[in-house]
Amino acid sequence: MDIDFIELTTPESLQAVRDIAADIWPKTFRSILSQEQIVYMMNMMYAPEVMEKEQAEGYHFILLKINGSPAGYISWSAYQEKTAKLHKLYLLEQFHGQGFGSAMLREVRKQAAAQGFSILRLNVNKYNQRAYKAYIRNGFQVTESVKIDIGNGFFMDDYVMSCLL
Repeated sequence: MDIDFIELTTPESLQAVRDIAADIWPKTFRSILSQEQIVYMMNMMYAPEVMEKEQAEGYHFILLKINGSPAGYISWSAYQEKTAKLHKLYLLEQFHGQGFGSAMLREVRKQAAAQGFSILRLNVNKYNQRAYKAYIRNGFQVTESVKIDIGNGFFMDDYVMSCLL
């Protein structure tokens, strides 16, 4: 299969991420979060004005295309002096278990290392076992456990994980 990573550089190009998120998020989190929290978080993270602000602040949005079709996305940015933060990494369900998620992690690691970062950090929902196990397989370790109040009575119950680049 032919895979390409494309940096999204315009506000209009971010629609591709929103389209994939609208497919992935409800399926990924339906057994973990309430429908109300999924809708709330989708608006909190994927509203056009939110993503455009992140892009303006230096977040990288990378679209994964498989055989020319959008299949997943990555969002990452600087976090601290030598640490980059992986904010989002999602892959359409039909591509799970084929090594594409690991290829996406290699891509973000490569990009972050090229910009001088030596650590990659992320948060993963404690109950998203598929993602958690994928990160462990790819060299990440849990560094802490956090429960973050995101407003409206909702929380993110996450592991913070990191790896060396």
